[in-house]
Amino acid sequence: LTQPVTSGIILALSDTVGQSIALSAQGYDLRRSLTSLVVGLCYFGPALHYWLGLITKLIPGDGVVQTMLKTLIGQSIFGPTITGVFFAAALISSNGLIAGLRQLPAKVRQDLLKTWAAGLGFWPFVDLACYGLVQPYFGTKWIPLTYNIASFFWTIFLSLQAARRVGA
Repeated sequence: LTQPVTSGIILALSDTVGQSIALSAQGYDLRRSLTSLVVGLCYFGPALHYWLGLITKLIPGDGVVQTMLKTLIGQSIFGPTITGVFFAAALISSNGLIAGLRQLPAKVRQDLLKTWAAGLGFWPFVDLACYGLVQPYFGTKWIPLTYNIASFFWTIFLSLQAARRVGA
């Protein structure tokens, strides 16, 4: 329960900060922040919990090879999936279920690769810190908190990307 609640709060706060950075002419969008809260609470928090359990069972240990494998797999599967879900939630929040889902393929074509590439400059370092430092010195129970702290900063960027209009 702690992981989803923490993730929900962090994603909502990140979106709020992202909106303040963007200084939107439309003002603060509470629905957008609530959508981020729901994504963190219902998807990111549980997904991270189960992902970390799966990846540490599939690739046990904290050596260099194991850490690099966990990082490679996470960046290939987990990162793009989370980004796609975040984009879908933002589009649905802004445009409604049907219209949002119709825009999703164009949004993915427009922004997923750029966002994923930007994430490759951030998340591998987080992965390396989690699996190479946090896990061996503090234990696996601290890895989700470390990811949540990192996701605060990443979600600011992600909320700005998600808010970009399709075709913009």
